[in-house]
Amino acid sequence: MTTIMTQRFIFSLALLLGVSCSLLAQPLGGSSNFEQLLAAAELADSSHNYYRALEKYEEAYEKRDEDSLALKIAYLNYQLRDYASANRTYRRLFRRVDSGESTYNEHRLYYGQALKAEGEYDDALMMFLDYLNHETDEGLRQLAQMEITGAELGQNLPENSSEVTVESVGRRVNGLFSEYSPALSEDGKTLYFSTWKTSEVVDLEAMNDEINVSRIFMSTQSDDGDWERPEPLGVEVNRPQVHTANPAVSPDGRRLFYNRIILQGNQPTDARIYMSDVDDNGWKSGNELTSLGQGEYLALQPNVGELFGGEVLFFVSDMDGGFGGLDIYYAPHRGEGVYGTPINLGPTVNTAGDDITPFFFDGTLYFATNGLPTIGGHDIYYTVWDGSEWSTPEHMGGGFNSSADDQSFKLYGEGYVGFLTSNREGGRSVKSKTCCDDIYGFEIARIYSDLVVGLFTEDRQNLLGGEVRLEPLVNNEIVPGGDTQSKETGNRYDFGLELEYDYMVIGSHPEYYPDTFYFNTKGLEESRTTTHRFYLKAKPKPAPEPEFDTIYIEEAIVLENILFDFNRSNIRPDAEPDLEILKGWMEEYPDMIIELSSHTDARGGDADNQQLSQRRANSTKRWLVQNGGIASSRMSTVGFGETAPKVVNDKIARRYDWLNEGDILTEEFIDALPADLQEQAHELNRRTEFRILEGPTSIVVRRDILERKSEDSESAPDRNTQPLDDGRSGGVETRGDTLRGRQYAGMSARRPPAQVAPAWTPPSISPMSSLARETNLSSVPILQFEQREVDLGDVAKGETREMVFRFTNVGKVPAKVMLIQACECTTTEHNNRTVYAPGDSGEIRAVFDSSSKDEAETISIDIFLEQTDSRDTPIVEELRYSFDLQ
Repeated sequence: MTTIMTQRFIFSLALLLGVSCSLLAQPLGGSSNFEQLLAAAELADSSHNYYRALEKYEEAYEKRDEDSLALKIAYLNYQLRDYASANRTYRRLFRRVDSGESTYNEHRLYYGQALKAEGEYDDALMMFLDYLNHETDEGLRQLAQMEITGAELGQNLPENSSEVTVESVGRRVNGLFSEYSPALSEDGKTLYFSTWKTSEVVDLEAMNDEINVSRIFMSTQSDDGDWERPEPLGVEVNRPQVHTANPAVSPDGRRLFYNRIILQGNQPTDARIYMSDVDDNGWKSGNELTSLGQGEYLALQPNVGELFGGEVLFFVSDMDGGFGGLDIYYAPHRGEGVYGTPINLGPTVNTAGDDITPFFFDGTLYFATNGLPTIGGHDIYYTVWDGSEWSTPEHMGGGFNSSADDQSFKLYGEGYVGFLTSNREGGRSVKSKTCCDDIYGFEIARIYSDLVVGLFTEDRQNLLGGEVRLEPLVNNEIVPGGDTQSKETGNRYDFGLELEYDYMVIGSHPEYYPDTFYFNTKGLEESRTTTHRFYLKAKPKPAPEPEFDTIYIEEAIVLENILFDFNRSNIRPDAEPDLEILKGWMEEYPDMIIELSSHTDARGGDADNQQLSQRRANSTKRWLVQNGGIASSRMSTVGFGETAPKVVNDKIARRYDWLNEGDILTEEFIDALPADLQEQAHELNRRTEFRILEGPTSIVVRRDILERKSEDSESAPDRNTQPLDDGRSGGVETRGDTLRGRQYAGMSARRPPAQVAPAWTPPSISPMSSLARETNLSSVPILQFEQREVDLGDVAKGETREMVFRFTNVGKVPAKVMLIQACECTTTEHNNRTVYAPGDSGEIRAVFDSSSKDEAETISIDIFLEQTDSRDTPIVEELRYSFDLQ
């Protein structure tokens, strides 16, 4: 972890002092020889003159396309915060590297950080995970895990909110180079900050000239609220040939704290804190705070605060004994410009990364860090002082934080306005969109309202690739100010709202019917976040073009739905559709002679299975003769019992990924399968087949007919199964051959199964219930509604209609309604304290008020039960009603 954290530490120092993009070196003249270019690049790189090093490496790369040069170029762009260029180079490079190789693994981490800095969180996560696959050092793995947490945080933060408004302070203050450390005067009319104010390229070798050093500037606020063109402070503060930066004003406005810094190349070698008092003529000459023991370490970013009832000075340092690169310290004020021994804030605040730009306001310390999970580079966190210790730092969230570097957070007044610095896109930069920092002002709303919308399918699955449109309404008319968001990878949509408005929200997807939701932000007395979930109904999909298969002579073809009751051989009504298809083929090919065969699985007695299979084959032939008019002489029958286990063909192998073409489903093969696959294999063995014996050598049939399943394959009875016949309606459908093998071994095949106690029969589940995908229905309540959908027909605007939805708990456990959710146009009536035992019935009354509607619509009512399914998710039953508005 040492190497990467040290590099990040050096980089952070450059950021803090405005050097990384502000010291733009002039190109070297001379030879274009590759070796000379490479030597010049390496010399500039070793001197931390990253911009000149980048120039020379790029020139060398034009001459030789070498991976080592591409790595240097990508990493230098990352250091100079040109994330787009870094990502382009890394992307080209890693396309040539197999993910299974550990080559360039250190740069996988940098690449992930650069992707994160551009807000490409999905790709960043993949790169961090790829890095982890090759990294064994525990410290570096922890760093990558922290980056993963930060990227996940970025994925889940709201994209839009009206809680905070962040805006640039304007072009008069923000120039092409970085502006740092905004500080507001006690009267709120003067803004201090540090920057390079020049319109020309700065040369490192000429940096000691007065114009080429960082200075502190001040800008006054005009009556219209704009900041005027800034002017530098006098030589009392800004000394020639020394970088002056990081201004801070004491709460009483009488003292100005700042840094004087000496650089060697692009790296600070000396950074000390100074203080200037003020008089009627302005700021007086600064005095070094020698009591801090400066000179032995870097002391940066002073800010006044209060701890233990007295004034302290917070600052940032790399002194020995810290927890990482840069730590935050405080020194108690002894009076007359004297401060006590610096004290580290401890591991609750300070991390293994860089913890910088401390600002204390009303018992809370705000700071920036890259040593905690961040959605970008440095993020702003806060920690609360309770009089004896600091609370666990909390992330300030979106708005304040971006995918770039965010720091120097300051609050003023009552705590609703302030400043921060950021290199987020949209600012002014000399090299790239994210190279340089600008100053931003922000305002926190005292009362705000947000909207969070989720898009889901009817079965409550995340719906990706949708769109949500927000439209403000005045007198039911759409007015300007709407917002439309679309997403390919997520299903959450965040909107900031204006107060005192009506709103219409429309959720849509190309493959689903749109839905609409109305609400308002009127009369709010406290902040509110409105959440709404759209459950969109899928549009009918056009029927696919039919595909055809060729059946050859002697090829065994399985008839998918030839089903028999247990221990019986008569044809059931639900087997007739397949027989009708076979009848049609026999009519289409009048010279075709076929063999009908029936098979059982290996469970049960051999003789019984053979006799049963023969009777079933005979029944199939008898149906075709009696109901289809097919001549008996055109069909022969054979019962194979369990003697001919299924041989897997290519079609079966495509359908079941755990089988391979050529597998034979013998008893030994099935017993070796996992338990959850064995029953599927037995089912494949239980089959009714036909094969062409004479006549056409092949016939062509539609594949969807050949592979036809029953309409509801999950609830349809399995082949060769039966409901236990005890004289009552219903009954569980139990696999016949299984019972023969396990419960009725040695029992006469003619012995009626009614002698066995009937099992509970799971009812069919509506697709409008979340239980439609539940496999274990014995442990959940099941509400069976007399009707789930009501068509109200024509409804006049302003008219109300009442509906009653009656239901019965047909499950085996009690049911209790927890919540009924519907749109504002629907009111429901139900006693949610009622517990419905198995067999109990109840009703839910609903009243629709059409006053707010302008067009026909289908509206859902969601009923949430207190009971949960096997995934520990609340059971949800859906009702719907529709109307045509007149």
